[in-house]
Amino acid sequence: MRALLVLGFLAIATPAHAEEPEVSDRTLFYVGLAMAPPTYLVGVSLHEGSHALAAKLLGGTVDEVHLFPPARDPRSGRFRIGWVYARGLRTRTQKALFLSAPKITDAALLGGFAALAFTDAWPDSRWGGLALTVLATGLWVDYAKDIFIFHGGNDVVKTFRLWCMTGWRQVPARLVYGASIVGLGVILAKGYQRTFRTFQDDDLPATTPLMLPITTVQF
Repeated sequence: MRALLVLGFLAIATPAHAEEPEVSDRTLFYVGLAMAPPTYLVGVSLHEGSHALAAKLLGGTVDEVHLFPPARDPRSGRFRIGWVYARGLRTRTQKALFLSAPKITDAALLGGFAALAFTDAWPDSRWGGLALTVLATGLWVDYAKDIFIFHGGNDVVKTFRLWCMTGWRQVPARLVYGASIVGLGVILAKGYQRTFRTFQDDDLPATTPLMLPITTVQF
């Protein structure tokens, strides 16, 4: 969390009228790729940290937090990016909030990103805009990645089952989840539009560059 806040601060703290050399979209794209490893570590820490913080706030006890490296979870037997185990969460609501905490965090931070992307608060520096967009890409991927996952060890599936949504009963919930993914994707697209000159015309081109492959996944 501290690393995320530092990166965000650096992104928006650029002087409003600072002069910087001309930077091409291609250069920004490759620099964004280079930012993948540190963004990945920040993202995993944010994801698992959200689970742990939620457990504490809900009165539970955190037994184990694993952030790095990705490994086989000895309890579930699955290969996972990271995991958190907690006990003492007794009610269905407590368990649901614990499981969905990373999604809530992602949505909240993307809301903050929207406040920058849709206003004059967006940094004048293209490097600052790139840092924000890379971070937002990771948040969006972490939020959206579970839409097509159905195995019983997935946090979203567990949340649905807590509310007795199994089989076809998950369809309405997944449609709402999908709609929220699209809505947050619109926010992310605005960030790309403000970061890359390719997108800065009123009429966006029919073909668009690849989204920065920054992920913060947990399986």
